[in-house]
Amino acid sequence: MSTPLTMREIAPHWMAQSPGHEELTGSLETLCERFGGTGVVLFRIRAGETPAKATIIVSSGVEDQLRDAVGERSTAAIVRKEGNEVLPQMLPAWRVGGASAFIYAFPGCARAHGQLVTAVLAVEQKSFTEIAEAYLAARCIMEGLDEKPDALAVTGDQPRITVREQSCLAWTAEGKTSEEIGIILELSPHTVNHYLGSAARKLGATNRMHAVAKALRLGLIERPV
Repeated sequence: MSTPLTMREIAPHWMAQSPGHEELTGSLETLCERFGGTGVVLFRIRAGETPAKATIIVSSGVEDQLRDAVGERSTAAIVRKEGNEVLPQMLPAWRVGGASAFIYAFPGCARAHGQLVTAVLAVEQKSFTEIAEAYLAARCIMEGLDEKPDALAVTGDQPRITVREQSCLAWTAEGKTSEEIGIILELSPHTVNHYLGSAARKLGATNRMHAVAKALRLGLIERPV
């Protein structure tokens, strides 16, 4: 039996003091990929709000119309009369591709300015070890963000292209197929298609090439990243 990881061992790989938006998004996308998730949402439950509401900070791989629902469902499970939960929560979610899905909500520590929560969507049930390691990683990411709690607040009506979405668009602009992009970025073709679809929705594009054209016009991509 392998020895469980501790916060001390995992922190150097994930924690960054006051991370910027791209660094934070990249860390969350890496966490999501290693956990085998399809999308990730980082949000804050503001202190003193009744009823409690989720303020989205970063979202990747989750459709806009589902993003708020992930925050609301996770918040309802975390907030308790006696105080906010700090243990991982596994919640039934929507069916993805005909299979049952789950929300894995990883709460941070409740603070004066609120409580950060990382929620990962996955289509399969994870083992205790997988959940524990993802929880530790999420806690490390959130501890770094808590050093500067209001620096990364974003408005819900201004979509952002994430690092992975940008990479997939850039390689598409170079004429690469989903399979080729998957090899380059060490992702499955399904995940590449997911990122490209998410980017297209954010840009209001009808297909991936339309999304590439819009991204180039807006200066979001210039070369593979």
